[in-house]
Amino acid sequence: MVGLFLNRFHHLNHEKFLLKYHQPGTTTGITIAGVTGSAGGAYSQLYNPYAIYVDSNRAMFILDTTNYRVLKWQFGEPLGYVVAGGNGAGAALTQITTSYAMFVDAQSNVYVSEYSNHRVTLWLSTNTTSGILVGGGNGAGSTSERLYNPWGIYVDVNGSMYIADRSNHRVQLWLPGAISGTTVAGVTGDAGPYAYQLNSPTGITVDQYGYIYVLDSANSRVQRWFPGASYGITVIVASMNTPYGMQADNQGNLIITDTLNYRILSFALSCPSVTTTTAAPPLQATVPVCATAIWNQTYSTLVGSLGTVGSTTTLLYNPSSIA
Repeated sequence: MVGLFLNRFHHLNHEKFLLKYHQPGTTTGITIAGVTGSAGGAYSQLYNPYAIYVDSNRAMFILDTTNYRVLKWQFGEPLGYVVAGGNGAGAALTQITTSYAMFVDAQSNVYVSEYSNHRVTLWLSTNTTSGILVGGGNGAGSTSERLYNPWGIYVDVNGSMYIADRSNHRVQLWLPGAISGTTVAGVTGDAGPYAYQLNSPTGITVDQYGYIYVLDSANSRVQRWFPGASYGITVIVASMNTPYGMQADNQGNLIITDTLNYRILSFALSCPSVTTTTAAPPLQATVPVCATAIWNQTYSTLVGSLGTVGSTTTLLYNPSSIA
């Protein structure tokens, strides 16, 4: 998944029904999709959009949550078009229901993490009329073949899915073609603040070493889990209020939507030098980080103002996603 463009980014204000774009070095946003304060189902409108992806051609994929669809929107165009869902809320494979996260791969295939259907569906770029069940879909539950309110999702180059299984307080690894997942972070049904626990995770990404980064929303932290580990290591902890979205930019900085504080935060990456030789990374990653990566706990605010909600060009209203 492509990260933020260097020095420019896009974010969603889901309760203002729009997508904004920020030019380099400015906190002033330009509306490029949707209409401020105007929800609707027309192709020019959005209704509580929650997730966004921007490809290398600057085409935007927008998870239009309350319209139960994903729109693809070419940069500068007045209208989007449906590439997933768009047939009302439901459990048929031609439909999606309330969803808060998605992943778009290099072939423009869309993985939708369906929160209320407790499943993940894959919508191929060659067939936007019907999805394919690729995870969950057996109703809400805590067994390995079930999900319970899945949120964030990351798909690696092999098609393996890492799913933030929010109400089970865990991350599930779901291999291509599998009928069940494996817990790789957290403990099923055991929410808490300890290193082995998660509490309502919403965001996830994976680096080239296979390290999993989890936005542990209710604990206001980011946990890094090594492959096979039974506990995570805190790499970011801050005074955030229900953060929903996390993304790495192309310099490895972690960007987080501090949703109910109405701002977007950036945590800068640094790479301390080491004298030992580090083995070559086993995985490909769109946004590689160094093996010794640490993130500055003193964040910078990219846009928005702590505790100040608004719809002006410099304020935010419940930002949910960034790209």
